[in-house]
Amino acid sequence: MPLGLLLLIAATVHSQEVLPLTDLSFWKTGDGKNWQVASDANVDMNEHERMAVVAGTGVLANLPDANNRSNLLSVSEYGDVDVSFDFMMAVHSNSGFYLQGRYEVQLMDSWGVQKPTFADCGGIFARRRWNPAEQLFDGVPPRINACLAPGLWQHMEISFQAPRFDASGVKTSNARLLKVVLNGALLHENLDLTGPTGGPISEQEAATGPFLIQGDHGPVAFRNFRIVSKQSAPVTGGPFRYKVIYGNFRTPAEFAGKKADLEGTTENLTWEVSKKDDGFATVFNGNMVVREAGKHRIILQNSGRSSLKINGSEVLPDAWTHTTNQRVVELDLQAGSVPVELTTYKMEGWMQPYLGLWVEGPGSRPAALHTMSSTLAVTPSDPISLEAARPVVFRSFMDMDLKHFPTAPEYQDKPNFFADAKRKRIVHAVHVGDPSHLHYTYDLDNGALAQLWKGNFLNTSPMWDNRGDGSSRPEGAILPFDDVSVIVSKSDLFEMKPSITEPVAQYRPKGYDLDDAGTPTFRYQRFGMDVEDHVLVSDGKMLTRTLKFSNQAAGQEYVCRLAIGEKIETSGDNTWMVDGKNYYIQLPKGVKAEVARQNGMAVLYVPVSSQVSYSLMW
Repeated sequence: MPLGLLLLIAATVHSQEVLPLTDLSFWKTGDGKNWQVASDANVDMNEHERMAVVAGTGVLANLPDANNRSNLLSVSEYGDVDVSFDFMMAVHSNSGFYLQGRYEVQLMDSWGVQKPTFADCGGIFARRRWNPAEQLFDGVPPRINACLAPGLWQHMEISFQAPRFDASGVKTSNARLLKVVLNGALLHENLDLTGPTGGPISEQEAATGPFLIQGDHGPVAFRNFRIVSKQSAPVTGGPFRYKVIYGNFRTPAEFAGKKADLEGTTENLTWEVSKKDDGFATVFNGNMVVREAGKHRIILQNSGRSSLKINGSEVLPDAWTHTTNQRVVELDLQAGSVPVELTTYKMEGWMQPYLGLWVEGPGSRPAALHTMSSTLAVTPSDPISLEAARPVVFRSFMDMDLKHFPTAPEYQDKPNFFADAKRKRIVHAVHVGDPSHLHYTYDLDNGALAQLWKGNFLNTSPMWDNRGDGSSRPEGAILPFDDVSVIVSKSDLFEMKPSITEPVAQYRPKGYDLDDAGTPTFRYQRFGMDVEDHVLVSDGKMLTRTLKFSNQAAGQEYVCRLAIGEKIETSGDNTWMVDGKNYYIQLPKGVKAEVARQNGMAVLYVPVSSQVSYSLMW
């Protein structure tokens, strides 16, 4: 038996399969020879439907030719399943990933497409009927186009629920895509699939079926397959004993040992046993039945304060949360009956009561241990979205992940750094939206291009809903950078000093001007030099950044850091791939860039001159 299949069988015991891709034993390859295992793939941006591979293992590649264009079918069949993978498209290439061999999520080079259809990347391909000519119907386009440039690794996550059938084989509910996420952007949610999409293995639906990958169109590569079967019986809970003590309590010590005002038993958890909307504490005790040993994800959502004990150990300590906040913990649990103790108390009359507890098993979907009515008190607010039908400049705080979080002690306790989550709040952020659906955040405290994203512009709900916190959120696939100054002394190439609440040293912001089209040019001084920094969308696909310098200092060598990452390598045509084909940097012809490496880090840079220009392709 091949080593790859042995490893796969071992992983299956724990509900999660991680495909090692050391061979093709997971798949039925058919008669063609277009599928192979490699260690990497490369795409020529100047050639349609061309891909080259590097010998080795870990990557699955389809290189079709006129005589070899077979699809792949998995040996195993799946019902309810979560699957994720990385994929790479060649220029103008086309493929598709089918759940149960019947329901296609489209894989396509849709880079820069402004109005995606069901045939674009992440779309749910249409169904077919013949009447007598072919007709397409029920196709669903992605909410946004989150597709990256050809030759870059992209990430897809799919949660699938199989169709349901009664004892006689009659379908009682459709298959459903619970969630499809491409490059971090939500494309579909709770989507009914009324029947097989075009090109299925069968028009007859079933409870289980294999994965299918199209190999009859163009080159495509895959890696990092993770498959989690969700066929196990869900966790159940109850009945729960409860006691309610009335009063406005601030700590558990204030009601510990007090006589209960109400006592009883409830089949499911609910705040409603208190008979009051606030001014109460409730302690629930009961058991949940774990069907399958392994890692379980527990989600608690409560208005007021709460704590949770599992097996007698406190797994969520006493803490205050708003109705919309969720607290999450992951635990390894053995199969069988598991004791649960949940304590909640509330004294905030302005906040509606709410209590929900969900448990997701290693092989099962999240199961609610509460009543539905316990989570109906609050109607979610409609999102407050800001569109970019024309160039838009918007100011707000921005919380973002940092690629390389600063480890120096002076950053760990700063109010705008969240060390536990490796996040930073940019307090002087400028967000620039464009009709091409390519947007960016600029940090006025250091002259940094902090992040870019593709999709819709901003969700401003965190800023304007209720009291607000002054921040907004990108609505799409996000590419974060390091949020550090682009201009540094050559001797400080690897120095990573993000701004906190004030501009960095030897940097003086001077605001920005808007041109006739509404796009900003940022102006600042750096090391005594006057800088004009203009970022513009080019061809609807990339950002081109141009920095103009005057009053250049003599006697000190300054450089522009174009990219920072663990790995930076050239791909020809003065184009560089950053962090293992995460994004491209492209320079004008004749401009020479250099890469410096130190302690596992790489920096792509050019000397400061009268003008520095480069493009970000993503």
